[in-house]
Amino acid sequence: MMKILIGTPIHIAKDYAMERWLQNVARLKYPADLFLVDNSPRLDYVEKIKGYCAKYGVTNYQIQHLDINQGLDPNIRVWTSQEAIRQEFLSGNYDAWFSWECDQLIPTNALDALVRLMETGNFMMVLHNSWARWGHAIVNANMGVTLISKQCLKKNRFLPHQWQGDKAWFKEQVLRNGGNYIDVYGIIKPIYHLNQ
Repeated sequence: MMKILIGTPIHIAKDYAMERWLQNVARLKYPADLFLVDNSPRLDYVEKIKGYCAKYGVTNYQIQHLDINQGLDPNIRVWTSQEAIRQEFLSGNYDAWFSWECDQLIPTNALDALVRLMETGNFMMVLHNSWARWGHAIVNANMGVTLISKQCLKKNRFLPHQWQGDKAWFKEQVLRNGGNYIDVYGIIKPIYHLNQ
C-alpha cells in the first residue's frame, strides 16, 4: 500500500469550506497523513483549524504557518505553500502527495481510485479535473485533486520565481524532465467545488 501525504495550502479566505473539507478528510477510506500550510495573515486561524480537526477526529495531521506578505499575489502564496509541502513530503517516507484543494469535496473512495490509476498506468502524476467553482460550464484543470509520485517531486519544484503565470506550467515541467502524467475526468464523481 502506498504511503500518502495529503498536503494542502490553506488561508482564512477559504474558511467557508474548511469545516466541511476536514469532515471529508476524516471520512476518506484510504489511510493518509495530513499536512496543512496556512498562509493566513495571523496565527489564530491555525487554532480554528485545530478545533475543526478535533471535532471530526482528525489526529494524524500537522499545520505549518507561513509568515508571508499578504500583499503578494494569492498565487505566489499558494506556490510558496506548495513548495513547503513538497519539502515536508521529501523529508518523510512517503510514496505520493495527494494535492487536494480545501474547497473541493470528493467521495470517500476517491484516493483509492487515484492510487489504482497511478499504479496501473505507472504514471508520475494523476490529475483529476473538475468544474470551476464559479461556473459548472467551465472546466477547472488546475491540479485541485492530484496525486503526485515521489519520483516526480524529486525532480520538479514549486518555487514562485519559476512560474510563468500559466497553471499548466508544472505539467510542462514534468514532461521536460522526462516524466509523464495523465489528465482524467469523471473517474471521481461527484466532486463538489465549493464557492460558499
